[in-house]
Amino acid sequence: MLLRPTTDAGRKWDDYTLVKSDFDGSKYIRNYIQRFNTVSFFNEYAGMLSYFFVAGQALAPYMRVPIHGAHVDCRVHVYWIQQSRTGKSIAYEFTAKLLKACGIETEQFSAGSDAKMIGTVQLQATYDDEGKPNGEEYITVPGILNGYKTLLFDEASVLLNDAKAYFSDKILYLQQAMAPIGSETNVLVKHLVGGSVRTPSGVSLWMTTYPPKDIMAHVLEKGFFQRVFLYQNDVGVEQRQTTSEHRMGGVYVPVPDKVWSYEDLAQFILEVQGEVKGRLLKAAGKTEEEWDALSEGEQEDIAIRHSYDIFSIGPSYHAALLNAVDDYYSLIKGINNDIIRETAMSFIPNVENYTVIFSNIIAATMKSSVITADHVMMATEIIYDNLHNLIIWLEQKQDVRAKKKRENEMHGWKKAYNGCGKFAHKKSGKEVVAKKDLEKRYASEAGVSTRTAERRLDKLIANSQAERLMDGRKAFIHLAW
Repeated sequence: MLLRPTTDAGRKWDDYTLVKSDFDGSKYIRNYIQRFNTVSFFNEYAGMLSYFFVAGQALAPYMRVPIHGAHVDCRVHVYWIQQSRTGKSIAYEFTAKLLKACGIETEQFSAGSDAKMIGTVQLQATYDDEGKPNGEEYITVPGILNGYKTLLFDEASVLLNDAKAYFSDKILYLQQAMAPIGSETNVLVKHLVGGSVRTPSGVSLWMTTYPPKDIMAHVLEKGFFQRVFLYQNDVGVEQRQTTSEHRMGGVYVPVPDKVWSYEDLAQFILEVQGEVKGRLLKAAGKTEEEWDALSEGEQEDIAIRHSYDIFSIGPSYHAALLNAVDDYYSLIKGINNDIIRETAMSFIPNVENYTVIFSNIIAATMKSSVITADHVMMATEIIYDNLHNLIIWLEQKQDVRAKKKRENEMHGWKKAYNGCGKFAHKKSGKEVVAKKDLEKRYASEAGVSTRTAERRLDKLIANSQAERLMDGRKAFIHLAW
């Protein structure tokens, strides 16, 4: 079993098992996180995710992980929920600058039209050899979800706004874009007058937001969050004060000499990318020039065909993956609330995929051609911490949601009660209303059937929040508030 985190927030980088060994790759990630934290203070776990996000996109064209005849790619899609003014936006800028230094195309993403996201077909004038117009032809204009790139979305709460017209279909486009590269579900299709647009997507999504209202409804009902790496972090007053003190303490203080530049950080990622790409080209018998001359579809076929040739696995690799599954389900089995348990279970397939993806990226970072049990264990520890934190957060949100629901229901009963004719009960002298009248009025106010109203009232009576009093064969209700 794994070493359990001492806090809900999880371990620091240097506390993870593999890091205790002096691997160059481990040192690099430590330096990466330290550099990240010079701009986004005390957001170490987010710094880890930033590394996996950038490295995953750098490796995405070349690395596939075969699973039972299918495959996953190594992209990491991050959805980071945290209060405003706590380092998310500056982390976004850090990640954008590093991507640029790596030569990875990146765009700031905002929900837009179908044409912007998928692409479109439009008429374009054609010209003869002398440059004179001789007609028109349809050309395809790619959308932002096309090809290998990163999309940075600094305020992703808008995706959760059901009132916005673009929510329902645009978020489906993003879900398709996150499907495994090379799968049919990964190709976005739009049929237009001038022809069809087919958009295979290799994008990686980095999305940040403040805690949205009624987030639980989206987690429970949508399925979007089950496709991303959902990281939620609450920053309390004490942490905010520490951050402010740290920030103010840096005014007019020179930056230390040994602070890694974006170019320094990018160089190592490009080295890792070059090594993995080199293995793929060697397995395929292709030169750089031959690879560059291939279409994206041909490159994808090669990446899938040679997915077994990029890495070999160590003798305890599968045992480590099974231990990971056991650890994740140990958390699930400890949940008492049925709704939370089922919700947490819906994250498990994605958690398992990210265990494989993270272990691959870790092995690549260590410049190892063999994925070992240590790589899997390290990935498991990182993901276990987040799953643990996520479950705690879901339980807290569900408690708040359930309390709000109870309060709304009680308000509904009070309103219905006050709308009914009141009497003094003959034997007890208590103020009462006719049971049937109360149920009928509540059903109308709440938009439910009288049968549902009856069941809810029975529950109030059972919980001593209401009292049933009889007068002959007629039932009356006294509210205990």
